[in-house]
Amino acid sequence: MIKFILLTILIVVFQGCATWTGIKQDSNRAWEATKDTSSDVYHSVKKSIHEATE
Repeated sequence: MIKFILLTILIVVFQGCATWTGIKQDSNRAWEATKDTSSDVYHSVKKSIHEATE
């Protein structure tokens, strides 16, 4: 019985670690995409405003 409980706890812990690593990688990719897109939008709007005010 002890072995079964210990095995169950270890499985849950290792799955949690793998999931946490995946979440960190996914959020890192999402943040990079957000920064790139935000920068493009910022420069596009800045250019449009400059052209409109000339």
